[in-house]
Amino acid sequence: MSSPTHQPYKDGKGGVDIGLKPINENEWLEIDNLFEEEITQKKDLFVNKKDEVLVTSLESFQNQQNVLEMILGHLSHFYPDFYDISSDRIRVTRNDDLYYFKEFKNPLELASLIIQEDLVLMNPINDVFKLEAASLCAPTRWSLKEKFGQSLSDIHAEVPGYKEKIDSRVNKIFLNLPDKKIFERFNWSIFDSPELFQPINSKRLVEIENIEPSELFLRVERQSIRRVDKSMAVLFTIRVHVDPITSILKDKKMILDLIKAINNLEEDMKAYKVIKPFEANLMSWLRSKADHG
Repeated sequence: MSSPTHQPYKDGKGGVDIGLKPINENEWLEIDNLFEEEITQKKDLFVNKKDEVLVTSLESFQNQQNVLEMILGHLSHFYPDFYDISSDRIRVTRNDDLYYFKEFKNPLELASLIIQEDLVLMNPINDVFKLEAASLCAPTRWSLKEKFGQSLSDIHAEVPGYKEKIDSRVNKIFLNLPDKKIFERFNWSIFDSPELFQPINSKRLVEIENIEPSELFLRVERQSIRRVDKSMAVLFTIRVHVDPITSILKDKKMILDLIKAINNLEEDMKAYKVIKPFEANLMSWLRSKADHG
């Protein structure tokens, strides 16, 4: 079993933090061995739960189109062996899917079906960024329909410490985001399920109180932000990585980092991340594994 690709809990990190780091263009999107599996899941969600995973507005069409063009340009340059792109269609050689532009009302839906990331478009209205369109097939316990049209502040209203610690700074960063620059950041949590699609009603507090720690999963969100070409809008990409918590057991430092990260969380953040129901059992289990590592 391989170690998690990203470890944002390293060195005990885990609270509310902007944590933006500049990255190069070639690092923007991730394509890996889970491509076919995750694209299949997206297609299934678009068929069966489209109103839960896609929201758009008429006003967002041009920004959606710009996002699609940005992604196609990136894929053509950095992944020419995986994509065959012409003036009217895209063939994904990775899974042999074929998509025609004219078949899609929303460019964001097409963009979402050719990459593993989810896509969230934030557009400023009177210098306040609001969610104007999104394709979100791997939500981490929130409702896209409920967040549609909301500001960054409102979207994160339930996140402990967000308003007090980083709200105003985040909006300023968005307003002053340089063209052509890309930044990434991470969130992490611990779930009782490996499913990527975790809507708002997936919190199962009663059932997880007595869950065996070895049955838990590390859930990491890798987010990138960048300015949309020809616009003041900002594009979030979100890629969710899920690994069994047992994937860190061969690395004692990783175990100790996670212990420290959980300890460093404030109590309201532990409750928000739904860690508290199994915290005592998990911490005892992790310490025992570190002692014998």
